[in-house]
Amino acid sequence: MNVSINDSSFLNDRSRQRSMISAGFQLSSASANSPFEQYSSKLPASVRGALNHTTDVSSLSARFSRNGYCWLVSGQIAYVWLASGSNRITDAVVHQELKLPECALGQQANLMELFSINADDNDSCSCLVITCDGYARFWRTIVRPNDYYDVKLEFDQIEYLCHFKDDICVCGSYSGRLYTVPCNALCNKAYIRPTSSSLLSSIGFGLKSMLFGTSRQMKDNEILRCLHSLKSDTSTPSISTMNVDLVSLTDKHLYFWYLAENDIQLVHSMDLQVIFANEAIKDQKSNEHDRNVSCISLSVTQETIYVLAIHHSIHDYRLMLGVFSLNHAGVQLVSMVFLANHLNIRLDEIIVKPRVRIFAVPNQPAILVHTKKDAFIYTGPDYSVLLRASFSNLNETILGSGLCAQRLLLFCHVQGLITPRSQDLMTNLLTKTTTNDPYKPMIESFHAFLLRNDPGGAVELFRRFLTTIDTNQLDDIIVQFGMFIIDDPSLQETNDLTRQLAKKGDIYNYYFSFLKLIGVWNKLHVAHFNNGIYHTKQILQQFGEKLECAKAFAQASQQSLYLQAAYRSTSRQNQISHIAEVLTTIVLGVIETSRTIEIQSYEEATRLLLIAFDSILKYRQEHEQESVISSNPIDDENYTQSIICQPWILYEQNLNDLFIIHCTQHFEQALELCESREVRERLLTMISRLVYRILDEYRLYMCDLYSDNDLNNDTEQRPWVNYKQTRSALIKIFIKLNEYPKGKQLAEEFEDYLALIEICDELKDVEQLRTYIEQFRDKFMVIFDEYLRSKSAVSVLFQEEYFDLKAVQRYLKSKPEYEWMVDIKKREYENASLSTLQQVGETIGKRQTLLAISKFALLASSHNEVRNPEAIKLRLNFIENEENLCQQRLDLLSNLDENERLRQPLISAKDMIKNLVLKKNTSQSVLQRYCSALKILSQMETNPDFDQLRLFIFAQALLLDPLKPIGNSVDPLSCNAKTLFSQLFDYIKQENLDKHNLIPSREKLQSSSELISYQNNADFQQALSAIYSSLLTK
Repeated sequence: MNVSINDSSFLNDRSRQRSMISAGFQLSSASANSPFEQYSSKLPASVRGALNHTTDVSSLSARFSRNGYCWLVSGQIAYVWLASGSNRITDAVVHQELKLPECALGQQANLMELFSINADDNDSCSCLVITCDGYARFWRTIVRPNDYYDVKLEFDQIEYLCHFKDDICVCGSYSGRLYTVPCNALCNKAYIRPTSSSLLSSIGFGLKSMLFGTSRQMKDNEILRCLHSLKSDTSTPSISTMNVDLVSLTDKHLYFWYLAENDIQLVHSMDLQVIFANEAIKDQKSNEHDRNVSCISLSVTQETIYVLAIHHSIHDYRLMLGVFSLNHAGVQLVSMVFLANHLNIRLDEIIVKPRVRIFAVPNQPAILVHTKKDAFIYTGPDYSVLLRASFSNLNETILGSGLCAQRLLLFCHVQGLITPRSQDLMTNLLTKTTTNDPYKPMIESFHAFLLRNDPGGAVELFRRFLTTIDTNQLDDIIVQFGMFIIDDPSLQETNDLTRQLAKKGDIYNYYFSFLKLIGVWNKLHVAHFNNGIYHTKQILQQFGEKLECAKAFAQASQQSLYLQAAYRSTSRQNQISHIAEVLTTIVLGVIETSRTIEIQSYEEATRLLLIAFDSILKYRQEHEQESVISSNPIDDENYTQSIICQPWILYEQNLNDLFIIHCTQHFEQALELCESREVRERLLTMISRLVYRILDEYRLYMCDLYSDNDLNNDTEQRPWVNYKQTRSALIKIFIKLNEYPKGKQLAEEFEDYLALIEICDELKDVEQLRTYIEQFRDKFMVIFDEYLRSKSAVSVLFQEEYFDLKAVQRYLKSKPEYEWMVDIKKREYENASLSTLQQVGETIGKRQTLLAISKFALLASSHNEVRNPEAIKLRLNFIENEENLCQQRLDLLSNLDENERLRQPLISAKDMIKNLVLKKNTSQSVLQRYCSALKILSQMETNPDFDQLRLFIFAQALLLDPLKPIGNSVDPLSCNAKTLFSQLFDYIKQENLDKHNLIPSREKLQSSSELISYQNNADFQQALSAIYSSLLTK
């Protein structure tokens, strides 16, 4: 059985049911295992437009606020939107465009801050903008972008701005000054003017500012690098002993500040140059003592401060990371490490004005370092593992970064918002291994990832493991190790089955993360499994599905004695990879020893089967990214093409056949035992859901299997045929039970057109059928036509209840043999006459019928439509000629009875003439045959072969009965009066036929190819001329 085009089109329509999500976010082709992923919040359309149409990307800048907002500065416009809420990811549909004050030095996102004055009201967001040359613009709320306050501030060149608390913001100058800005005072047009004679500057309405540090520090010409407010950082706990509000970093010192009512008080300072230099001396790699230290960036999270610095000479530099503890005991250096340096920045650039930022990644032991063109994540023991995302291939530019509602985000010119991948390292499983375990090296690598928070060590251990094995066996090892995880016997000691399987689920999820970390996930190809070769990722996914199913059963087993009995009767109940045996036992357990259905068992078994399918759906939704398979061909001499892994819940233990039995045969028996309508309806609903799950699983498999619609042989078509048979069997059970609504719902979802037609036919629901025809069109009409033809001997034309459907008429209109009937139905008689006249009848009788219909339709059109009478007359004459030809065909078959003659094949007039002339019919005399040929020829004046045929008739007559010489005869005509040629002339005269049209000219006849032997015969020419002369005189 071949799969038709209409069947194959289902694959295109249903392929959308499966979400094809790419396996991991990749920032470039060189970054196969990127430590970043795209953030789900979408950019507003205007922001995407600004990114796409800005020629100078360096003029753009972006930043994030703690309360979840993001803004992009382009020229004098700031695009502001909520990128991340505290409990949700937003779609960023609503945004504001704020017009910034003019500044000769350009606008920077770093000098713009969004905050909520009331900490409990995040929906009301205020905005403060300060230009480099000292102008401030304040919005009480960004929802009114045209309502703002402008104030001239006589500050130094401002470099950083941050929100402190309430309406207070703090800004810092490049030269080393720190200012507090109460935003409410700006609304009163407060004018800020620091005096030069005092460290304490006088500011209107009580606004105060103070020089950064002391006058001695000013002389040292320190450069402000970072400014961080601990008050606005809700993740940072309050410090009881050290009353610190602000932390600032210069290129040399780390300062801790307290904001009093009237001034900014320095609480503590640390000379980082001395601290880092002393630590660098301890490092064996640093033998030079003439190197200097310059701090670049800091990040604060809870009680920890991370400081990034460079240890440089006049030629090169190294990156250093200092980790400081900020707690009740004070500030202490916890550790200092050298980081692998991949910054593509010149030494002078990084010292003067570095474009380098550092962030402590939330919820994982990792540090993010990024420049304008690159980003790195340092993790593992001592941050020795470097995960790099190279943007070079994308010409990417990082426009800004920051913590946004406890999420670390980067704003990229090409990729939009990205965030570090999360790593959850809170599992303690697979701790027992034996000395002789062949997978011990891989288990140790996995432990390093999960238990010791040592991903770098895990990579190294796995690398060593690869050196001891054949890399061609890597996929098989990955699959076997995955099976070892879900069937791990070391987890069988606990009596809490639910908790045990939950742990297995956790560790199996970490297994996927582990494969990505060690760099093999995107290299997984195929593996040998169940006597076949399949995509490795699909095998691993099916392991996860089985584990999820087992977890769901574990939660249900406490209330299900039936499930507990099914587990006990399974030979390998402790092995999750054989969960299909449990499902088999569940289906078969509804039959009692007497081979009858036990209705309570049947209902419980159906509920458990639904739990199994729902658990699989849940797992796939949670692991969409892991569901993508490789399209590379399988490199195995025993297999020539890649094989899609069969769904285990359909194919293992012959579950597909068992499901069909459960939903059909067992279902009918169970309904017969139902004593109440409530139980019957409950069973119908459950089986309807179960059938949907079964067919949906089958459909997804078909979409994967035939993604390219390439069905070349019977072997490839067999799964598709099996699917259609399964679909038909499961849906028709509801039709058989007269449960048409449920059958209709399933047939619509899975596009079982035959089932839909049967339901409509049973209900005589023409309107619903009309809807299906409009919805599914030709592919539905093909099945509809086949259904009607198989149901009755008459064609679709005579099904009265369907013929009035416009879609049916359109379908019939596309069929030449039915077109005329639709035209007559619509009273378009002229079109009906033409269509029937143009049809070619296979038999003489059918041709006569079509001619009669054409004539009647033409006559009807003359009364119903305005037409040219002459055109109608010509058409009628043509029809009459065709009818005469049909009658002549019948006359030639006088040896047959009437019915047999009507069923004879219809031959063309040209063939009829040739048959008569060439003696193909011996029942008539020669003269009769030639006269019949002339009669037929007289009906073919418009035929393109007319000239050729009349030459043929008269030439053959001359060849059959040649003319006699006339010599010196007194009566030349009498010499040839009895010849066939002359008798044909007499016949034309006798029948009053058009002699000038039927008889060819003498010149054409003489030059015909049949008479080439007579062209030089004078006697022939003389006799022929005599006959033609008499023709002209008559």
